[in-house]
Amino acid sequence: MPLTIEPDSKSGIYQIRGTVTVWRRGEPHSVEVRRSARTRDKDEADGIRISIERKIREQNGSGREPSITFSEAARLYQLKGGEARFLAKPVAQLGRLRIDDIGQAEIDDAALKAYPSAATATRRRQFYAPVLAVLRSSGQNPFVKRPEDSAKRTYFFLPKQANAMVETVMRGRWPNPWTPALVTFLFGQGVRVSEALAIDGRNDISLEHRYAILRDPKNGLQRTVTLIPRVVAALSAIPNLGDPGPLFLRYDGRPYAQRENSGNPLRFWGAACKRLEMDEHLFTPHTARHSWATWFYAQTHDVVRLKDEGGWQSNEWQRYVKLGTPELGADAWKRGWRFKNETGKDSADFLRERG
Repeated sequence: MPLTIEPDSKSGIYQIRGTVTVWRRGEPHSVEVRRSARTRDKDEADGIRISIERKIREQNGSGREPSITFSEAARLYQLKGGEARFLAKPVAQLGRLRIDDIGQAEIDDAALKAYPSAATATRRRQFYAPVLAVLRSSGQNPFVKRPEDSAKRTYFFLPKQANAMVETVMRGRWPNPWTPALVTFLFGQGVRVSEALAIDGRNDISLEHRYAILRDPKNGLQRTVTLIPRVVAALSAIPNLGDPGPLFLRYDGRPYAQRENSGNPLRFWGAACKRLEMDEHLFTPHTARHSWATWFYAQTHDVVRLKDEGGWQSNEWQRYVKLGTPELGADAWKRGWRFKNETGKDSADFLRERG
């Protein structure tokens, strides 16, 4: 069927539909087209239709194959290790479109159809994010502006909740030395999960000198953090400390699978949250990083160390300065999460001086 233009019944924007026949190796092939003309003007839409048809024929004449569909790109993305969790709705809405035909208008329209009554934060996280991840994995990097999000709320564990998480994990279904140590490490050092799982047991850590080298697999950067006493004690129970290979292993002694865009690999975390009656979607392993930053500043009031040890390349660290009250820092200190600044004072001292 040749390309046609028809106005959308609701928006009035013209839609281009149909097929273009091209010849490859002496045989005819049909290239399906389903895209928006992004205009309500019929003449302009018809000009875009002609341009699309010409482009497809030129691609065929130059020997370049037309782009794959979004559905095929999503399949390849998952084969590369991409997360499939939120892909069903994007594939349902965009699956038949070719990836080089997907831009701002197509994504905006599809997102609203997939999540008509959802909050903008939900559409950003569950539609825009996976769509752009799929496109980028196939070499497409369109400029797409995501919908404005509502004011970002920062969640963090209270120190007693962090202790409860450690204790719950220790009493888990499969007792092992790695899981409690990893949870303690996340709360005590504020590292990203990917950084923790990348630590080599022989080359990246020293309990004697109280340091760990963190290597960020995403951007290639590295930094050194000072281990707090509670973390040193927890890591001393790990049997493969000093051996080459990943320091933190699964409950069965095997390394965690390292996959890009795979989300949270710590399945035990969600189970522990459920036992503690906490929302696992709000209190994630990354929330432990928020918690560390909040407690750290509450005790040290040292923004230089906060940014340096947290490894932030942006100004995200600034929001924790507003959350970290002296009382919260004192509670963290009392419960074993102890951070010192260069003066040796903690927030308990600060409270006493304040009277």
